[in-house]
Amino acid sequence: MSKLVLLAPQVGYSVANCAAASPLVSFSPLVLAFIDALSKKLLSDKVAKVHPELVALGFWLRSAHIKQLASQQPQGIHKALGLVLHFTPANVDSMFIYSWVCSLLMGNSNIVRVASAESAAKTVLISTLNTLFAQAEFSEMAQRNLFVSYDKGSNWSAELSLLADARIIWGGDVSVNTIRALAIHPRCRDISFADRYSASIINGDVLVEQSQVEQLAQLLWRDTQPHAQQACSSPRIIYWLGNTEQQQALFSQLNTLAGQQGPESQKLNNHVVVSQMIQSTGLALQALVQQHICALPVSDIKAEFLDWHLGGGLYLVKTLNQLDELADFIDAKLQTLSYWQLDKSALLKLVEQPSIKGIDRIVPVGSALDFNPQWDGYELLSQLSRLVYFR
Repeated sequence: MSKLVLLAPQVGYSVANCAAASPLVSFSPLVLAFIDALSKKLLSDKVAKVHPELVALGFWLRSAHIKQLASQQPQGIHKALGLVLHFTPANVDSMFIYSWVCSLLMGNSNIVRVASAESAAKTVLISTLNTLFAQAEFSEMAQRNLFVSYDKGSNWSAELSLLADARIIWGGDVSVNTIRALAIHPRCRDISFADRYSASIINGDVLVEQSQVEQLAQLLWRDTQPHAQQACSSPRIIYWLGNTEQQQALFSQLNTLAGQQGPESQKLNNHVVVSQMIQSTGLALQALVQQHICALPVSDIKAEFLDWHLGGGLYLVKTLNQLDELADFIDAKLQTLSYWQLDKSALLKLVEQPSIKGIDRIVPVGSALDFNPQWDGYELLSQLSRLVYFR
């Protein structure tokens, strides 16, 4: 079996010691102090500040926000499950940290298998964790939390799965099913974050002012730019409701924002190839913009369009005359629907239809990447603890 590499903490700890460590109480002072230190480190470190996703993580981890999460603790007596095994996504550097923190807060020990794909943000994050784990006050945190790497073809996933009381699995459908096929003990829980995509719906009837266009473009770019649009909650489809007069202006403004990141030839080539593939189906018109981003009007949404989508600022634009038409395009893989200037009660009425199997989150445009313990249809604080019934 290939070697298991301990990324953090780097020395003095082992899988056996982590698995044997006793659980902590939920929202323990030690965990809260560690999370606060991690937040401050990410927000003050000059290298971390270069990466928007790490700055966003640092803000999410602030004490004020963690106190808000404490108010969301499930009712009743909830105790840690024990050892939680995390399989992280290859395409989104820092997303696994959020679910790891939810597990931490509920008192669990954790082994995190970090994807092998290299990225600058991941390197900074692991270095920051090592700095904190090396501090004497956090030695108990180091004992209970291991970040590891090993060859995907090794037997380590199987070995670690047998130790786990829960597994959090981030990845594509094939990867998720491969891991779920590994043997686990009978009471182990699996929480799977498989292939999903997201969309935005914009009310074009009220988009009339240039200032609105500029503000909306900023919000959409906030949901798109981190992780190069690879996050499952970043919008890939824009449903445009009503008046289309400002479509060109909005995507031109988005193109300007994307251009400030500098040219990326690979991304532009991907846009051209994917847009040509979609246009070859006869279901797409000429792109509204095809430079730093690509905005491609389509008459229908097919599953293969999303399979071909490679991120990097490609938007499929589908115009709707009525909100009810959206129901025809919602499938089980639609995770987040972000909205701009739509009536909340109308959206709620739409989603409540029994026939709609998709949409786990409805949030304002600009908030699509804001992680919450209610994610992908799971309530993580409950899922990562066990309820003791008492009467």
